[in-house]
Amino acid sequence: MTNITRRILAVGGALSLAATPILAQQDLGRDGTSWRWDGELPGGGSVQVFNVNGALHFSQSSDATVHVRAEKHVRSGGDPRAVHYAVVRDGTNLTICVLWSDDASCEASGMRGGDRDNDRGRNVSVEVTLQLPAGIRAIGNTVNGDIAIDHINSDVRAGTVNGSVRVTNSSGAVRARSVNGSVNVETRGGPVSAETVNGSINVSMGASGNADMRFRTVSGDIDISVPSSLKAEIDLNTLNGSINSKFPLDYDRDHHRGRGTVGSDGRRLSASTVNGSITLH
Repeated sequence: MTNITRRILAVGGALSLAATPILAQQDLGRDGTSWRWDGELPGGGSVQVFNVNGALHFSQSSDATVHVRAEKHVRSGGDPRAVHYAVVRDGTNLTICVLWSDDASCEASGMRGGDRDNDRGRNVSVEVTLQLPAGIRAIGNTVNGDIAIDHINSDVRAGTVNGSVRVTNSSGAVRARSVNGSVNVETRGGPVSAETVNGSINVSMGASGNADMRFRTVSGDIDISVPSSLKAEIDLNTLNGSINSKFPLDYDRDHHRGRGTVGSDGRRLSASTVNGSITLH
């Protein structure tokens, strides 16, 4: 497992959970290709999911219950029994892991051990769909797969290596990361920070909150829409591209860097790309 993969799988670390779980269920869902789990979770808690090979989908539930559905997709030579699940509950926080080998384990801080590239699990992927009650934070981590999060009215954390991240109709703070994929965020709240390496970043915020915001890519454009009431220190940088801003900025000679102050808030909004343009509007 690469260092990048380890960082992606730890994207929820800022919301780390206690080391000793109150309830742990291991070795679930080996039989068959479909698995489900349902349980109540008080508001103010979080649900985090760790996957390796497969997409994650989050949305809001219509009741006070967390609903989890997982579907194994088996290609030729794959063994669905090689892939199983674990649920760790720690107070108001819930961790769900998709485990790819018998020696892997799930803790509140994520997965431990195991080798996904075993012969039996090599040709299996798992798509996980979750519905969360209002006020529950959503934390999604996968390596090979897209992440889609819709109508979560709390904070969101999402990270993948090979896949895109899309967050829509959120009302809390958002942190989204990919390596090979685009990041698209549309939120009623804020703040938002987004990062990728090979892909574009598109963000629209109904509010910008009070924390710093950071947007980074190497190959791709960055498009950021913020409220006109934004107050921040702005720093925009590109090497091969243009900068466009609705806020007055001071530019360098090549128009590849724009800096300025809007209001007196003291926080920072920074964006940088190597091969791409930046638009702030």
